[in-house]
Amino acid sequence: MSGEEKGLKRQIGLFGAVAILVGAVIGSGIFMTPGTVAAAAGSFGPFMVAWILAGASGILCSLVYAELAPAMPKAGGPYVYITESFGKGAGFVYGWSMTIGNYIPLVAMLATGFASNLAKLIPGLTPTGIKMVATAVILALMILNICGTKLGSTVANIFTVGKLLALLLVIIGGFFVMSPENFTTVTTESQTTEWSGVLSAAFPAFLAFGGYYQLAYMGEDIKDPKRTLPLGMIIGMVIVIAINVLISIACVGTVGFAELAGSETPVVDAGTAIFGPAGTVIVTIGACVAIFGALNGGIMSYPRVSYSMSQNGLMFKSFGKLHEKYNTPYIPTLFICLIALVFVWTGSFSTLLAINVFAGRILECVVCLSLLVLRKKKPDMDRPLKMPGYPVTTILAIVITFVICMTCSGAQMLKSICLMLTSIPAYFIFRALNKKEADSAE
Repeated sequence: MSGEEKGLKRQIGLFGAVAILVGAVIGSGIFMTPGTVAAAAGSFGPFMVAWILAGASGILCSLVYAELAPAMPKAGGPYVYITESFGKGAGFVYGWSMTIGNYIPLVAMLATGFASNLAKLIPGLTPTGIKMVATAVILALMILNICGTKLGSTVANIFTVGKLLALLLVIIGGFFVMSPENFTTVTTESQTTEWSGVLSAAFPAFLAFGGYYQLAYMGEDIKDPKRTLPLGMIIGMVIVIAINVLISIACVGTVGFAELAGSETPVVDAGTAIFGPAGTVIVTIGACVAIFGALNGGIMSYPRVSYSMSQNGLMFKSFGKLHEKYNTPYIPTLFICLIALVFVWTGSFSTLLAINVFAGRILECVVCLSLLVLRKKKPDMDRPLKMPGYPVTTILAIVITFVICMTCSGAQMLKSICLMLTSIPAYFIFRALNKKEADSAE
């Protein structure tokens, strides 16, 4: 049998590629972030521009992955791009920083967001009760995913459809009942349109545009990838931007900008304004379904990054162990979930969002930078697809993303940086353990 026959079949066309990207990106973020974006924007104009700007950053960064992923299809993801560019130490620092600064705060934030939305259906649920619900759902999904990937995957599939139904319900219903006066209101802190708030509002909007890289990882499944992959990413991200803008318009038009600003349950609030108590129940269920699905997907996939790194000699050896009975990476799963519980009880939703977004997007800048380095370092590398507009588009991706990240508050930025800096002592411990194992093997 030839190598071509053994390889993956190119069965995904442009429509399928767009559908995959939209399905991957439209998730829990849009259910939680419009209120935070509104609070930072101060008024409707900057609010809308912030969504578009965050989406533009997502498009540019996705095109970076479109080149790197098929060039190193079996490498294991961005930590390997960085290892190839800057060395093994940088690869470890990236992987550890993503785990501590991005994955774990995101698990805690999603669990908190799930519990906050669920509180709409449970009158009298206190802030402590919300943290208890968040704790319970993390522990339950931890056990679920340790006990088997197939079971976790089934749960993920079941919870995919609800998110789109809830969003469509609010978008369609919102355009029938929205009030023009709601678009002229501003937050109590800002009585005029302040365009200086655009960048700081784009920062939390980043959360609603993650996951674009998943399509790039499927380069071997796509027909005519040189054309379909970049076109699918651009069209898909434009659709994502449109959906986020439409749901944001529906939220503002029904709830009012001032009331929306700062809400942790913006889409549910809009559902209540549109459909009354029935809307509260329906949209809350949809939001909980979407967030629960994203949380399950994170607890299922994030430990596999550490596992893959361990298999490639870039993480602690224990992280590469599989459960004897269930054949799952149980040690990194336990590590991520148990530390996430600490975040649940010590951080607010807005703090967790800022820590997660800052770490994730700063590290995306490093991924983009690795493309520039690899073009110089490995000019003869087989690149099935090259980033359109290189190097201008790559530099633009870095500049836009970095500038928006710099709008994060100093305190929250410091917390995120401190978490990422734990990668340095962790790396020296990792090297010492590896040296000890090598010496004992001799």
